[in-house]
Amino acid sequence: MAATLEIYRGGKWQPAATLTPVDEQAGIAGACRFEYELEYAADYAGSATSVAAGLSCRFPADFQLHRLERWPPFVLDLLPTGYGRGQWLERLELRDGPAADWQLLLRGTAYPPGCIRVAEAVSAKDPNTPAPTAAGDIVAMKDHPGFDRADVLARNETFVEYAFLNGIYAAGATDVQGAAPKLLLARDHRGAWHAEGRLADEEVQSHWLIKRPRGDRAADRKVLRNEAAYMRVADRLGLAVFAELEWEDDHLFVPRFDRCVGDGDVERYGMESLYSAAGIAEYGARVEHEVLCEAIKAYCTEPEADLLEYIKRDVVNVVLGNKDNHGRNTALLRYESGLVKLAPLFDFAPMYLDPEGIARVCRWSGETETAGEPDWLKVAALFPGKEKTVRAALREFGRLVRQLPDIMRESGVDDDIVEQRSPNIRAHSQQLLAL
Repeated sequence: MAATLEIYRGGKWQPAATLTPVDEQAGIAGACRFEYELEYAADYAGSATSVAAGLSCRFPADFQLHRLERWPPFVLDLLPTGYGRGQWLERLELRDGPAADWQLLLRGTAYPPGCIRVAEAVSAKDPNTPAPTAAGDIVAMKDHPGFDRADVLARNETFVEYAFLNGIYAAGATDVQGAAPKLLLARDHRGAWHAEGRLADEEVQSHWLIKRPRGDRAADRKVLRNEAAYMRVADRLGLAVFAELEWEDDHLFVPRFDRCVGDGDVERYGMESLYSAAGIAEYGARVEHEVLCEAIKAYCTEPEADLLEYIKRDVVNVVLGNKDNHGRNTALLRYESGLVKLAPLFDFAPMYLDPEGIARVCRWSGETETAGEPDWLKVAALFPGKEKTVRAALREFGRLVRQLPDIMRESGVDDDIVEQRSPNIRAHSQQLLAL
């Protein structure tokens, strides 16, 4: 049995490759065969577009039969995880474990972020599935009028059932943040909200990721509420930020940057986690920053600019306490033109407040970082030939970091967070300015 991987390219969905597990029960850790469809490879392999047309930076389009010891890393980006995985397991009546991975791939990957999907998961979507409307009527899914924003915010019983039926809980981070409910929704031109994939492209006005706190504790709400303010801070610091986030009634509305709605069409960009680009084919891995930096150097069109952006993001993660900094919370955007660059910042929040407690996930190796505190001079030394450039960029960035308390207040960050982070800000800004 094989899964057919489709890609949105040239304005249409088309079959691109197949994935065949040797042992379905082994899940993502099991051996498999991966190969591009003959017709797709004939169009793109061995040409200037083979890399751009590949399903992953690591797998340009080709005619080879790849025999792999584990599933390709990019497939893990498609699978539902965290809260979404739990919802799919319940819906499919599966027990969690490696044996569930194959069924989740075949059923739960119809509309993942990016430009890749699994054809069998799309086929399993029945447009005639009965679904409740906000008024309580039962209609075929294809005829559903959608929900008002108030229905989404109130989590009305009918909306919750609709979301469950559609399986629109997104694949997301696989550590603490992955436990939070995340919904993929599209808004039509009338303002109604629908499950991702239920609208024709010409009916879509915008695409959104909706996040809720991972629990009912005040700290959970505080973390998510301040994520919107943290993103404003990042924007003021000159980091790559896509759009303003909207916080309302314990919901964070996040505009999606892997979609671009045009005049009657939707352009879908490839989105590959940095873990995938680095060849990490497991969940929950703790990977050193140097490994992820090598992936940026290997695949980004402008590696120096993206490396500096990546290092600056780590500075801000350290000083502002975003502990959940693993490589699935950073991604590469891949365009049909062949351009590859760091995706805009996402999942950037004061995760040090999380009641469960999170240790910093990705770290610099050896003595470059001690107890979660990097030595930025030693970080710069990790990039021979670019050390002076890195030091100069971080020294200049230090001037902005020094202003962070004021920037945070002006951006709407809670006062107690500003006070708690201020000692760390002072210490690291002094270190940066001394480079």
